[in-house]
Amino acid sequence: MTVTWVKFVEAFQIGSDTGDISQLSAMLADDFQWITSDMDRDATLSWTSDTTFRITGAPETFYENADIISGTHPVLDDEGKQNIVMGVARLRDGQIYRYDHMRTLSDLA
Repeated sequence: MTVTWVKFVEAFQIGSDTGDISQLSAMLADDFQWITSDMDRDATLSWTSDTTFRITGAPETFYENADIISGTHPVLDDEGKQNIVMGVARLRDGQIYRYDHMRTLSDLA
């Protein structure tokens, strides 16, 4: 499976909407680190299956190659506020080993 920004975001969305983290789990390397949330692989998968955050729209890809994927997606946070996430994931051997993101309030309705 080739990891793309859209597939990565969709895997997060499925995990947070249904608790099924299998797709996301397959994308993450054993030594995965979500740097800006200070979570390793297990913590990320647990958070994803339990979070009240919801991805509320389509992802937009900025850049992709064999080493990096990046883009944005909208998310409704646990306070009910609409946000935009911008993320960069680094790939090694077809899996994500590092993820960095920024989240800001959005003017989306």
